[in-house]
Amino acid sequence: MKATIHPDFLVRTIAGESILIGCGDQIDFSKILMLNDTSAFLVRKLQEAGSATDEALAGSLTDEYDVDSLAALADTRQLLLRLEELGVVTIVQD
Repeated sequence: MKATIHPDFLVRTIAGESILIGCGDQIDFSKILMLNDTSAFLVRKLQEAGSATDEALAGSLTDEYDVDSLAALADTRQLLLRLEELGVVTIVQD
């Protein structure tokens, strides 16, 4: 799967916590998402690229953290699907 992040979302660190917020037309403070370190890492990687496959993002995750590649891919897919539900990313199946 390939995910494209909508440009109106930002990751910010507030009081040591990473949060995902919408800006512009996406502003809705009732939908601020707290992100753990790995989720924030993946969202930032996706923001840098604009769009990326789940495999590429999982590869970045295994390069950065001590995590099994299958677990990284499963976690990456789960995060991307959740972000799609929330309107943060658009997913296209390969």
